Amino acid sequence: MTRRTVPNAIVVQLLTEAGYRCAVPTCRTILAIDIHHIVEVSEGGGNEPGNLLALCPTCHALFHRGEIVRDSIYAWKSMLVALSHAFDTATIDDLLFLATPQASDLRVSGDGVLKFSRLVAAGLATFNLFIANGPLLLYTVELTQKGAHLINAWRSGNRQAVAEVLGNA
Repeated sequence: MTRRTVPNAIVVQLLTEAGYRCAVPTCRTILAIDIHHIVEVSEGGGNEPGNLLALCPTCHALFHRGEIVRDSIYAWKSMLVALSHAFDTATIDDLLFLATPQASDLRVSGDGVLKFSRLVAAGLATFNLFIANGPLLLYTVELTQKGAHLINAWRSGNRQAVAEVLGNA
């Protein structure tokens, strides 16, 4: 099969879907992005958005060297499609941030809680009063069990885990 250039409108759609970042949840680089064919052109894969994924050059090379398996690519694509339909890029970044060790010490004001409101409303995050000192109120924000399960499934690259968390199993 002859390789054809991916139309610009599809490239923009894929970059938007991935938040102009690498689709690998443990990478998420923003410096350079390649468009990867999930089913290779040589295997009959085309330039449809469902067959394409935004990857940084390093992750793209890792896939082609066999260090990233195709199942992980499918899992990450499924998760990105689901998340990008439910949340904006900033909310997806907030979700990933809450899964980092640095977030365990996060203390925010009431306005800070609003930053995570979409995740709270979706049941992926929760907040609790940490300190009340006169007019000063500070809250903790953390992933719920559902949010942690979603992040773990996404990062694992395990198609079955992603299907279960997305309710497709």
